[in-house]
Amino acid sequence: AGVGSFVAEGKPQSTLLQIGNIESDIRARGHDYQYELLVAERIAISSDVAVWLDMRTGESVFHSLCLHFEDGTPVQLEDRFVNPRVVPDFLNQDLAAMPPSEYLVRHVPFDQIEHLVDAVLPTAEQAERLVMPTTEPCLLLTRRTWTRTVPVTLVRCLHPASRYRLGSRFRADGNPTAG
Repeated sequence: AGVGSFVAEGKPQSTLLQIGNIESDIRARGHDYQYELLVAERIAISSDVAVWLDMRTGESVFHSLCLHFEDGTPVQLEDRFVNPRVVPDFLNQDLAAMPPSEYLVRHVPFDQIEHLVDAVLPTAEQAERLVMPTTEPCLLLTRRTWTRTVPVTLVRCLHPASRYRLGSRFRADGNPTAG
């Protein structure tokens, strides 16, 4: 009391019409961005991920897990699987210096994108990484990309719903609009 009025910042919003760059979005708001690579490995693909990537269970797939921060607060846990037949050099990149999404957008052509959004509760491990209670809802953005009908990547981006929102604005002809 007695120190004046304050305007609360709204939750950041990311688009669903394109592959957004979380670092650019955060920096455009004048905020500090940090990124932490937690895992970069080659693993045997599970049956649920194999279905998404049109692969056979047990085939080799690249997996990365990353945490993105805005002003020191975790805002996205990114869990990504990459088809090694399409991106054989994925793990040869310095993924600690350049996030997987940035590398893929710069170096791997894609011609289809699918976005699905679900409301979910985080697992205990996810909640711990995102520094949030397990009872707080999250937005889960699941994205797949293809190049010439071949699946390239499956990524699940988990956002605490209190810190992030997803949305788009577009014209009736389907083109994105500014403003």
